[in-house]
Amino acid sequence: MAVLVCGGAGYIGSHMVYELINNGEDVVVIDNLETGHLASVHEKAKFYKGDIRNMADLDKVFTENDIEAIIHFAANSLVGESMQVPLKYFNNNTCGMEVLLEAMVKYDVKKIVFSSTAATYGEPEVVPITENSKTIPTNAYGESKLLVEKILRWCDHAYGIKY
Repeated sequence: MAVLVCGGAGYIGSHMVYELINNGEDVVVIDNLETGHLASVHEKAKFYKGDIRNMADLDKVFTENDIEAIIHFAANSLVGESMQVPLKYFNNNTCGMEVLLEAMVKYDVKKIVFSSTAATYGEPEVVPITENSKTIPTNAYGESKLLVEKILRWCDHAYGIKY
């Protein structure tokens, strides 16, 4: 059984891969290398250059590996850019997760850790922000991540995918 790390060649994802391997986990990485770096991927991780928006790429990963859980970091994350090209953020961050969830349903994977953002809260009314704080994103990046949080809730309800 392996853990799939989406965006595992990025800064946070690559550190997670190292921690998982140091803890004895089998790790599979998928990354399109748009902002990640192949040199950052641990040598013991099985690497796939691919995109989570492409079901053929995901089919290859899921059929060649026994994936038990997913940790998802694959995203565009520049707040300023998200305001200039919001469709890029909705396509990659939101639609990418939708395709990944379709693969999870198809291959009966029930566990995912999703890396969201405090940007889902916008300008907080109180600090510190809690999970009960109002979610009013002020940029497309935060909105794209909030949409994913909502999608995950519905997928838990419909398919038992725990997040």
